[in-house]
Amino acid sequence: MKKLFLVALVAITAATLGFATGKPEVTEWTVPFLNALTGPIASIGEYLDWGAQQAAREINAAGGIRGKPVKVVGVDTALDPQLGSVKMAEIVKNSLVALGPVPENVIQAAMPIAVEAKMMSMTATTSYEYAAPYFPWTVSWFPPTEKRLGVLVAAWGKLHPEMKKVVQFVENYGPWPGMADAHVKGLQGLGMTVEKVEVPTDAVTFGPLVVKALDIKPDGIVFVCNASKIGLMVKELKGRGWTAMGKILVFSSGDAPELYSTGGKDIDGVVVYNYINPFVDNPRWNVFKAAFKKDHKDMEPFSLSPNYYDALYMVKEAIEKTGVTGDPKKLADERKKIADYCANVKGFKGLQFDWDMKDGIPTNKPTYLFEIKDGKKVLLKEVR
Repeated sequence: MKKLFLVALVAITAATLGFATGKPEVTEWTVPFLNALTGPIASIGEYLDWGAQQAAREINAAGGIRGKPVKVVGVDTALDPQLGSVKMAEIVKNSLVALGPVPENVIQAAMPIAVEAKMMSMTATTSYEYAAPYFPWTVSWFPPTEKRLGVLVAAWGKLHPEMKKVVQFVENYGPWPGMADAHVKGLQGLGMTVEKVEVPTDAVTFGPLVVKALDIKPDGIVFVCNASKIGLMVKELKGRGWTAMGKILVFSSGDAPELYSTGGKDIDGVVVYNYINPFVDNPRWNVFKAAFKKDHKDMEPFSLSPNYYDALYMVKEAIEKTGVTGDPKKLADERKKIADYCANVKGFKGLQFDWDMKDGIPTNKPTYLFEIKDGKKVLLKEVR
């Protein structure tokens, strides 16, 4: 009787502390990553994949997930929604969990298949508005766009209270128009007016667009378009007499290598916002940054490069905390365990900061404003 009592006590204690009690039924955890590894955004796909692979290397070096190694398998969609759907249909047959899809057009085509199969697939680089329709079988890496970006852009506006009229250059791609709408509401809340100049996706000359904007006589300018286009338009602005560089704001997706290579010295003084802070000083980030720079010709990590690194660590935590075994006979139940855990994880230790999830939405992530000086970012302000 005493022996049975002790066994029961150990089992209750293990369950209470969140320890896994069932042994893994796999020799290796395989996590497919539905990504754009070829095609127009292959360079973005590469650094997203790099982040996930870096996490896998670290996890395996530290003993794996529940003592078993993890392997991230890149599944290329070449930015083709139809191909993404075909690949997702293959993934959901046996996979426990997946990363991706990337980007939005493939998300819209492929995620309904994951939802129907009730399999968690982590869309860690898109906006809340693109992720939310597929809850609870994904989570959003960002809070609702209007809630977060309105506050962030208003923080920039408050740095220049004399601004009354702002022109916003907007390219119609994925979540960008929604981000632009959030900017408008944030600036209107400060009593500013905002006028839109559309940037055609196929535009190669930008003089007419800049002239159109300057004819409005703005006090400030916001860019929501491709990074290289932003660099070229800033050059046009300076060439036509614009000098108030701090009154130019570049959105997060524009904070990419092409902005710096195209804009050169002309972008000095411009303000950008982003979700990561390259000046964070902690051991994990320092290792990540050094490894990224080594593999990318000394370039700093790009704005979304940590996302799938953190996503794989969240999958690891979900498996370990809920006792997932990888047993094919328990596939449906264990898929749900992972999804439920990720949707409401508390105190998740991300690469740069800790955060909570509530019903699939992050509740306390910071954002940042930076000024570009001598081709590098300098932190202006953290915004929560």
